[in-house]
Amino acid sequence: MTPVVRAVQFMAVALGAFVIAGPGFTQEVECHDNNEYFVASKTHSGDAGAQFAITALNGKPKPGKCAFDAKKADFVIGKPGDPLWFSAQARNLLILSRSTGPQGDLVVYDLKARKSVLDVPSDDFAVEAGKLVFWQRSTTTATKKNCPSFAENEKNGMGSVISVQKAFDIKTGSVQELGKNRCDATQ
Repeated sequence: MTPVVRAVQFMAVALGAFVIAGPGFTQEVECHDNNEYFVASKTHSGDAGAQFAITALNGKPKPGKCAFDAKKADFVIGKPGDPLWFSAQARNLLILSRSTGPQGDLVVYDLKARKSVLDVPSDDFAVEAGKLVFWQRSTTTATKKNCPSFAENEKNGMGSVISVQKAFDIKTGSVQELGKNRCDATQ
């Protein structure tokens, strides 16, 4: 058998394996809900992030099984190239992170209004007592004077950024600074 024939056979076997694996590939589906909304998330095929099929419950029972069905949903959030990930659900809000690496963004969708109401650079957040508390990376330049870990971060090949603690009120949608700053390492 010549090297060319062997290469063609190898490519045919490899392509056949791809074709067999291709259609049978299943995307991971997760479901989340509260009294107001049912959210089915499906990871993108071959891309980072997920899509979210949103259904308002309006007193209706939750679906019996977890399935992503864009046609039955009221609307869908998330497109390939926008790496959104589920983080939490609170009232009419869907709390997501957007990231393909160590630093990302905090994204909050108002499901009732069907729009994003917060999209900020933040990796550290938590829902507590009716508020979404988060550390937003600021544009303030980190220096040895305002960042106690600046030299250590630099020594470890990292950058530094000043983050400001803020709170997003889940009921009103207002954001307020909580008066705390910190220095975070960045890549």
